[in-house]
Amino acid sequence: MNENAYIADILSGLGLAINEKNNSEIVINYPINFNKKTMKFVIDANYKITIQQLGYFLADFLNANFNEYNDFLEFFTKYSLSLLNYAKLKKVFKDGFCNETDFQNFISDLHIKNKNLLNKLQEQTDMILDYCLVNPNNKAKNYSPIERLYVLRRISPTLTVLNENKSAYYSTHLFSSYPGATEKDIYDFLSKKNNKVIEYDLILPYDISSIIYKSICSILKGNVYLKSCKNCGRYFIATNKAYNYCDNIAPGETTKTCRNIGRKSTFQNNNENDAVLKLYYKTYNRKSMMKSRNLDISKYVNDFNKFKEIGKKKVSQYKKNKLSAEDFKNWIKKNS
Repeated sequence: MNENAYIADILSGLGLAINEKNNSEIVINYPINFNKKTMKFVIDANYKITIQQLGYFLADFLNANFNEYNDFLEFFTKYSLSLLNYAKLKKVFKDGFCNETDFQNFISDLHIKNKNLLNKLQEQTDMILDYCLVNPNNKAKNYSPIERLYVLRRISPTLTVLNENKSAYYSTHLFSSYPGATEKDIYDFLSKKNNKVIEYDLILPYDISSIIYKSICSILKGNVYLKSCKNCGRYFIATNKAYNYCDNIAPGETTKTCRNIGRKSTFQNNNENDAVLKLYYKTYNRKSMMKSRNLDISKYVNDFNKFKEIGKKKVSQYKKNKLSAEDFKNWIKKNS
């Protein structure tokens, strides 16, 4: 079998494959860069392979504000083949080049076309993680995160991320380098310590929903640690369950990361012992569940979305002592 056959399969799909055995994602794309001399965007004719921790796609997806052009562009640059196939991408670049105006128009049109779908998937992912992992209700607390997912899938059929997850499975063995052609050559190759055979059992998702679903399952099974940084609030994949800070440059800093700052910037209140936060998350969970059960009723959908958007800012202000407990409590009761 052609040793690059699995790459061709990934390229023909979404440019992404999942290897659950070692919790990794294989991302393939064609790098796009801006040439300041020619003032044109250039696409590399050779694809680039990136192997990253399983869950990175999900974290990048959740951190993006898809209403913003720049956030969409950043996501597209890294995961271009998840939004359109290479044949369509090539049409934009004539002889490998695209002028600045045409490229911006192309991204703008793509942004408008995909924005609503991406926001919808993002909302559903937030709801699933809230119910299963972040803020489980009293009935769900005695069960594991993955068991909560099974329950949510039964009671919320309108959460399409849980129901539309189509993937292909691909299994192959690859040598770490060319082993030779004959039987003797190959055994001689294997006799050297640095040479080995790598087994790949890959999942090739057919759509973005499938990537999200597979990532969520890995997280809820405890194979991957998705965290919200206690300093900047962005999602990240932790290498250790105990880590609570990401490696991004901290807000207001030029070189120090959130992990460098560590506990000096940690929130002042503890969710489990804070009565006001308990009230907030109890209200949040109730509104979230009402939305998940009534996605076709705009009243519940809009009510949750508004509460979540404003509530996130209120929680941040409260934890930084910029909002009093009494004022926060009054806002929660007013919007219950």
